[in-house]
Amino acid sequence: MATRYLIRFDDVTPGMAWSKFVSFEAVAATYALPFLVGVVPECRDPSLMVEAPRSDFWDWLRERRDRGWTIAQHGHTHIYTTDHSGLLGIGKKSEFAGLPFDVQRQSLEAGKVILEREGAWQGIFMAPSHSFDQATLSALKALGFSALTDGYGFYPYTLEGLTAVPQLLSRPLGVGCGVETECLHVNTMSDESIARMVAWMAQHRDKIISFNDALQIKASIPGFAAVTRVASQFALQTLRQVRG
Repeated sequence: MATRYLIRFDDVTPGMAWSKFVSFEAVAATYALPFLVGVVPECRDPSLMVEAPRSDFWDWLRERRDRGWTIAQHGHTHIYTTDHSGLLGIGKKSEFAGLPFDVQRQSLEAGKVILEREGAWQGIFMAPSHSFDQATLSALKALGFSALTDGYGFYPYTLEGLTAVPQLLSRPLGVGCGVETECLHVNTMSDESIARMVAWMAQHRDKIISFNDALQIKASIPGFAAVTRVASQFALQTLRQVRG
């Protein structure tokens, strides 16, 4: 068994750190790498507005879609409304978790409408701060979403009728099986960390796959996927407790 890698970028907005992202664009163009980008449909979070917004943002996004990139809806406004950690128990803030179903559905639908209008909705969800709850999943299902990028383990699994492709890491680990989703926040990455990641991508380009390909990854041993979910959840939660 060999690890396959999915490269995920959070917080993609018109005002993101494009001067930093250019290095990732270059390596993607050189090797036709199919990135997963989490787009905030109506960004109101000032912390994500770090450079002058590009006026051709939606044109740029459609071009990347046509090159095989995958677009995930990264919330709606990226404004946190609760301190709910959600089903995964990872973050301590949420745009959705803890809110009533109707409120969540309305917000998610508003974001979906924007992406649909721009030809950029693909039915994939990326929760800000990895926080969503049962009501979020029900709202996503009602709105026609089919998958999300989050969860424990190294193999896709079904979560309330949606297919979840796990996301655990911010740097490659190479566990030797399944799919690793590397979660990158360009706005806060240093030049050194970007250079290291770009070099790693070039070296491991043949193992970097698209989100659609990641959906097809299956464990060859019955029950092994479930074991990786339980083991990774225990390991990460224990590590967070130790770190306080």
